[in-house]
Amino acid sequence: MNEQQLLTFIEVARRKHFRQAADALQLTQPAVSAQIRSLEEELGTTLFYRPNVKLTSSGSLFLPYALQIVDLIREAKESISENEKKPINRPMVIGTTSCLAMTVLLRLTHYFQSFRQTLPLRVLTLSADEIITALNEGQVDLGIAYKLDSLPSHIQTKTLFYDSFALIASYDHPLAKKNTYITVSDLEHIPIISFAPSTMERRMMDQIFKQYGIQLNIMIELTSVDEIKSLVAANYGAALIPTISVDSKSSSYRRIHMTKFDHSFPVQLYYPEKRYQSRTLRKLIEDISGIYTVEDGLGD
Repeated sequence: MNEQQLLTFIEVARRKHFRQAADALQLTQPAVSAQIRSLEEELGTTLFYRPNVKLTSSGSLFLPYALQIVDLIREAKESISENEKKPINRPMVIGTTSCLAMTVLLRLTHYFQSFRQTLPLRVLTLSADEIITALNEGQVDLGIAYKLDSLPSHIQTKTLFYDSFALIASYDHPLAKKNTYITVSDLEHIPIISFAPSTMERRMMDQIFKQYGIQLNIMIELTSVDEIKSLVAANYGAALIPTISVDSKSSSYRRIHMTKFDHSFPVQLYYPEKRYQSRTLRKLIEDISGIYTVEDGLGD
């Protein structure tokens, strides 16, 4: 049993498809099949049902062990690199939502530069549910997303800051031409471009407006905050988006100020409790709350 066999097994389990796993690993499909077959022979069991490529009960049992072994190999390599002061080539991978991606990237880049860390950094844009799946499967080291209602017991959390929803509209929109504030009850009569029901942002929005007894007049539903802002800029309607996603210097839309709309929701760090953490990753988890400060407009 070797590391490549384990990585191949994990990738096939993740994608449920031999060819897709081969493409991701930059191997041929016969090579992937041969590695899985060799691993099954060594373990004396079948790991995948064929042809639908689903984990057998033995495969499901073996998967967490495979992840742990790969983590231990990574830990050994990184410990040796740290001991010999060699640069670590493996990037730190952060999973976050589209609303938070730019802020996460900017703050983390500044953080690593502040103590001259040259660690490669990758930020993946995922839905909140996909972030938890990616953490479970070892695809990302950390997740940053709005607070989820339920989590696996082994996923730990840390609150980073609190966000809120802001109303935006094109400069040509009637709301942008008013000099008065609008109230939350006014939203019932305004065509709204909203997040799709499957998104965490929409679920939070529905909960907030349910408390206010408000039924929003939603006309268009999208999954991406950038798509929403594009339609707002084209004057298809107003939109409620997380305040952190609002560009105060935008020439395409402006923020519409509201009264009697008091609410907030936490942005949290997510990480597996028992997964191997490099020294740099441990330090980041310890320091990360300080990255998002009140001075940045992102604090509690």
